[in-house]
Amino acid sequence: MSRLLFSAMETAATVPEIPPPLADPPPRPAVVTSPFSALVAAVDRSVFTLLGSTTITWQPGNDGPPLEITGIFDSVYILARGDAEAGVETLGPAAFVRLDDLPDAPEDDDPTLTIAGVDYRVVERRPDGMGGVVLALRMIV
Repeated sequence: MSRLLFSAMETAATVPEIPPPLADPPPRPAVVTSPFSALVAAVDRSVFTLLGSTTITWQPGNDGPPLEITGIFDSVYILARGDAEAGVETLGPAAFVRLDDLPDAPEDDDPTLTIAGVDYRVVERRPDGMGGVVLALRMIV
């Protein structure tokens, strides 16, 4: 495990520089930063690189300009609700994305996500508390 973490940290250390911000960048959701959450963000980015991420087109619900972000898409994500005694599980598509990639906080937006040419709407948001969020999706037909 420590070898994987060390490898992820080395990969994160070689990430190319981020270009300077635009003159009037879109507002970003507030993300609490700490040394641990920064490490989690670096590991998330490494996982995106090593395991393969998906390009997701985020069309804000307020008809703002679309934004391309990266994330992990799972077409058969198990969404569990309840507890061990009285729980319910459903299968469906979901995407994991970093909050700092989004133009707005996911709770404040009703976006349309396009993944591999298929449009989805967000039906549930599950923040992980470390700057990421799992978005449970439903295909738009």
